[in-house]
Amino acid sequence: MKKVLSLVAASFILALIGNNATAQNKFGHASLEDVVAIMPDIKKADSLLQKFRKDSLDNALPFYLSEYKRKDSIAKSPATPSAIKQQVQQEAAQYMQIIQNWEAYSQNEFQRKQAEILNPYFSKAFQLINEVAKENGYTWVFKQDALLVAPQTDDLLPLIAKKMGVKLPAGATGVEQPGKTAPKK
Repeated sequence: MKKVLSLVAASFILALIGNNATAQNKFGHASLEDVVAIMPDIKKADSLLQKFRKDSLDNALPFYLSEYKRKDSIAKSPATPSAIKQQVQQEAAQYMQIIQNWEAYSQNEFQRKQAEILNPYFSKAFQLINEVAKENGYTWVFKQDALLVAPQTDDLLPLIAKKMGVKLPAGATGVEQPGKTAPKK
């Protein structure tokens, strides 16, 4: 009888602890991209990327074309010594390879520059999400659009915007969508 009574008591205590632990979980959702998009100085990063595209990438292809033509004409000239001719042919072939793969090359260069410029913003966004979650008692924060099925969660973007001291653009949040709710006040 004592064993049964202690088993019932232990089960009751475990049930209370389990319910209490579950009740303390608070779920929210946030997107690094959305946080970065509302950062006050993100326009500066965008203008740096556009400047890089204009000054570096847009001017590079004509340079590679002219260098290829110059190296090719040197390599084809009968007056060019054979030792120099071989070196120039290799250089011309390298330029031709860049020209033939220009789309992939320019895209890779732009993505490299984009990562270089935007990584500090994404790091700051991640830090802000963590701080806001901790300050407001969120134990779980999801990227809502990464889940196929998800419970309703609080949108942390308004809290993050408040912490940054920025005003959210109209329509950035508050639109009722399945699986998304406004934060509890």
